[in-house]
Amino acid sequence: MLYRQQNLKKFVVVHFSLFDVIVLIGILQGVIASIQLFHHNRRSSDKLLAWILVTTVLLNCKILLHTLGLWNTHLFRYFPLAVDLTIQPLLYLYVMSITESSPKLRRPALLHLLPSFLLMVHALLVYLRTLPLDDLSEKSKVADTLAYNAVKEIEDYLSVLSFGVYLFLSIRRLKMYRSWLYDTMSDSSYPSYGWLRNLLLLMSGLTILLLANITLDYGISYGQTSFFHWQLFYFLMTVIIYYIGFQASRQTMLPIQATVIVNKTDQAAPVSPEKLPQIRMAIEILLENERIYRNPTLTLAEMARRLDVSPNVLSFAISKSYEKSFRDLINEYRIEEVKDKLVNGRLSHLSILGIALDSGFNSEASFYRVFKKHTNRSPKEFQEQHR
Repeated sequence: MLYRQQNLKKFVVVHFSLFDVIVLIGILQGVIASIQLFHHNRRSSDKLLAWILVTTVLLNCKILLHTLGLWNTHLFRYFPLAVDLTIQPLLYLYVMSITESSPKLRRPALLHLLPSFLLMVHALLVYLRTLPLDDLSEKSKVADTLAYNAVKEIEDYLSVLSFGVYLFLSIRRLKMYRSWLYDTMSDSSYPSYGWLRNLLLLMSGLTILLLANITLDYGISYGQTSFFHWQLFYFLMTVIIYYIGFQASRQTMLPIQATVIVNKTDQAAPVSPEKLPQIRMAIEILLENERIYRNPTLTLAEMARRLDVSPNVLSFAISKSYEKSFRDLINEYRIEEVKDKLVNGRLSHLSILGIALDSGFNSEASFYRVFKKHTNRSPKEFQEQHR
């Protein structure tokens, strides 16, 4: 991207615009956040997130070569930054690493980065071959003999294809994980990665913009006269750097047992409709009489054992009888108990957190999030309103 040859100049005076400052600040934040991830974390997922930040930083450096006029200087002409095909597989590998029981990065996974590696080798070759030349015209002639522009055009098309394929795979994998989480785990401290879903949506918008920009460049040669469409693209890239850097500093990665994450297909009902009322009655006995929801680590499998049914049958019964997920059902009972205790004058000596922990929550942050979701107010506001 943005490597189309421009008017040749030997000396360029660098002027910083507001756009350049915004991009530079984003680059600085990305560098700081990636260093923190590399230094303070040992998990493969955190290192992959750091490499995603490094890649976005390098991508943003490409636009500065042009907006600052550095592309027209001897040292930075054909500077090797062929990382366009790197961020997509890295993002997919990151999603895989946080939804697998064994988050270690395996060697076969590195094959996803092979196209990017080959393109970087070509870019480095062009740079080294042209570096000894002082005249920019001579540099361009040598670059043409190495099919520089042709390779860059292929790289642009592959970038769009790569974004589409890897985003599809990443979104599908994350959707499978979230579906497993809500159907089998009541522990609200397990991360649902809503921020990652938002990131994938941002990346989808970036892909659409990339496709539009390439169409403008190669369709009507708009890139020969204006950088505006690429400035818009890299502005969104800078927003993504800010977002990843902010989220990386506050995420707590928990080990996830991906062995239970399976591809769900539309299968025949695992239990007949006539038996659903019986299973629902047994569920309500466990929840209302035995208050099994008070177990903060309650799982679908454990509840199924108590009912002497398979997890698949229990999941189907909850979905059909209550029209909600296992996690939502359990949290609903927990919230109702919390609400009762908050307005009970005899329990006024208990703290809100103490009530939440006694009702089955094991995390203050997750409790406040779930309570706000169910009541549209904080526990304190609810308590004051109903007292």
